Amino acid sequence: MKKKQLVYWMSLILGVFLLFIGGGSIAKADTASDVDVAINTGVNYTAQKGNSLGAWDAPILAMSPNGITDAQAQTIYNAIISGNKTLGGSGTVSDTAAIVGLRAIGKDPTNVNNKDLIASAVTDANTATDLYNMIYDLESLSTGNYGTAAENAKQRLIDKITTAQDTSGLWIYHYTDFYTKKPASSTVDPTAQALLVLSMNNNDPTAHSALEKAITAVEDNLYQKNGGFMSNSNPSGPETESAVENVTLTNALAVAGVDVYSPLNGQSDYASPIQRLLDQKVTSTPSDTFLLYEGTSALQQAKFTRDGGKGSIFAFDQNAAFKPGELASLNAAADAKKQAINNDSLATTTDKSNAIANVNQILATYTNKINAYSTSATAIADRNAGANEINNVVVAHNATTTTINNGLSVSTTAPSPLTITPVSSPTVTPTVTQTTAKKNHSAKGTVVYGLTTVRLYKGTNFTKSNLSKTYKKQARINRPMFLVINQTTNKQGRAIYKVKDLKSGKTGYTLSGSKYFANAYYSAKVTKVKVINPKGINEYRKVQLTNKKRHVKKNASLSVKKVVNAGATTRFELTNGNYISANKKLVLATKISKASGATGSTTTATATNTNPTKTNSTTPSSTTVVSPTNSGSTATNSGGTVPNNTPVTPVTPGNTTQTVTVTVTANGSVLASGSVTVAAGASGMDALNALAAQKGLAISTSGSGPAVYINGIGSYKAGAAGPNSGWVYSVNGNEPNSSIGAYTVKSGDTISLNYVK
Repeated sequence: MKKKQLVYWMSLILGVFLLFIGGGSIAKADTASDVDVAINTGVNYTAQKGNSLGAWDAPILAMSPNGITDAQAQTIYNAIISGNKTLGGSGTVSDTAAIVGLRAIGKDPTNVNNKDLIASAVTDANTATDLYNMIYDLESLSTGNYGTAAENAKQRLIDKITTAQDTSGLWIYHYTDFYTKKPASSTVDPTAQALLVLSMNNNDPTAHSALEKAITAVEDNLYQKNGGFMSNSNPSGPETESAVENVTLTNALAVAGVDVYSPLNGQSDYASPIQRLLDQKVTSTPSDTFLLYEGTSALQQAKFTRDGGKGSIFAFDQNAAFKPGELASLNAAADAKKQAINNDSLATTTDKSNAIANVNQILATYTNKINAYSTSATAIADRNAGANEINNVVVAHNATTTTINNGLSVSTTAPSPLTITPVSSPTVTPTVTQTTAKKNHSAKGTVVYGLTTVRLYKGTNFTKSNLSKTYKKQARINRPMFLVINQTTNKQGRAIYKVKDLKSGKTGYTLSGSKYFANAYYSAKVTKVKVINPKGINEYRKVQLTNKKRHVKKNASLSVKKVVNAGATTRFELTNGNYISANKKLVLATKISKASGATGSTTTATATNTNPTKTNSTTPSSTTVVSPTNSGSTATNSGGTVPNNTPVTPVTPGNTTQTVTVTVTANGSVLASGSVTVAAGASGMDALNALAAQKGLAISTSGSGPAVYINGIGSYKAGAAGPNSGWVYSVNGNEPNSSIGAYTVKSGDTISLNYVK
């Protein structure tokens, strides 16, 4: 009897033990299945963006089970090209996004409408001092093999970033609060970003050593019981948990090869980082496009690592993360072509059979090529080339053979380590005239100030209950300043910013755009400034605004030698060698270098679809009222009356012209808006005059050429020139560093004038 009891209890204990072990495996299996579902959710929401797809969406779609379609790739390429004017900056996330997006669709980031984004990152690596600038540069250069100069730049960046590592093993981003002048800091996000780019270079001994220290520090100091991350020992105070930061740090750990499907500390009462992302439903957020991208991409990376992949999915020349998606895209292209062939009512059965046979042959050839190579880059190149050949199969109607048009075929020889071979991917016309394409410019990391009333919301759903704070419209010297953390679109389809109030530290969401914000710092070609801060301004010997040299009172005029970048802000180096802040709340640019090609006061502006024209008066002040009608009316300026039959240069294909969109807004109402065509070399003022001719708008100005000043438009008067001027102009959502009379327009520009007094 006792023997039977012993066997029973041994069996029971063994069963419980096996159940415990098996239960853990089941839990992991369920988590893996949940990740697949979450990825598919994110991919589906991303695909639903349609014409709003951008650069960061390319890898998500390309790695999806169905791959990326030609139409999606075309939309993404158009979006990248439309932001061409903003690319090639110093360590910007928009450049990194463009490079990743281009590589994902098989395009060359060293030639984006004659801009070399890789060369820009290499150049910036020599001078970058801001941690985030260095991180973005290193991420850009780590997406592929770009030659000796890029490798040397990567090494310099690795050394700089590892040197910036805190003794705790984390990265702490320090900055000075603009108002209180007290130190502030953040820990989780800079640590996640640094971990990510160093993990992309794990084979470097310096990076590897820093990574080991950082991963231990994350587990010991940031990892929370719910699987998320936050810092309780941040120097400027505890940080709150953020879904975006959870996503970023989980992604970085996965790139480093850490098992993020399990508790990092091995304790069963802790949730895994992946479980936390699933709990936060990071891919079920179509209203928060940034979190949607970050969440989906992080889960794709985690799945890639769990399935045995090494390194980053964005290391296009090192791993084959994109292979499955490229094969799916190629098969989809073949299926679509075969369906089109079968639907050809003019082709005989034999014609269709021959054409389908050719499609199958091409499909087999490129499937073998994709499976044979070992990197994402070659897989993407072969998918592009194979899809191109499939799409060019022609059915020979009433003939006995079917031909393949190889005129557009591209060699699929694997690219050398030093070059990227652009393949037959989507093409676009370089000139972009649709204003909607401008929205892809990223303002992340810039400091802006509010031009009008700004409402800050707790989330992306702009409801009364979500309203966190309202900032009333202020004079220039008192305008609230914000750091743009992210740029996205809410579920109402409005372009919005996630910002941080630089005075209070409060974060939230608000409407973006030139109507609400302008850059708070000057960035180019100012040669003279006037101090407008009532308390004056200090001159310093160092660019960091240390080693004070003297105090300058309000209304003093200072000569500027050049603008110097200082992280998210800028400084003016004066001709005496000292430095001052380039903050627009402190100083006003009174003299700006004339832009090349800026036109003088006699340029004739020609408006499309209208006959009247106006020649600018050279008198100190003028008011123009132009009738939009075509019969017998006259255009009046301070010099007299000009008949409507004044000869104008016609806009013909033989003339070199520029077409731009001009919008004039006051107190939230659009006074006038339209597309106008002006002569090449025309200024922003010429474009405004053309709109006035088209819409019958009264404009009062003083001065001429680059020194022109808008006194009033319609009944909205600006008052005297100075910090409280009422009419503020912007180009493509940004406040230029030249006057409206000095700015030379380009086709596709969107020029906005907003009354903010």
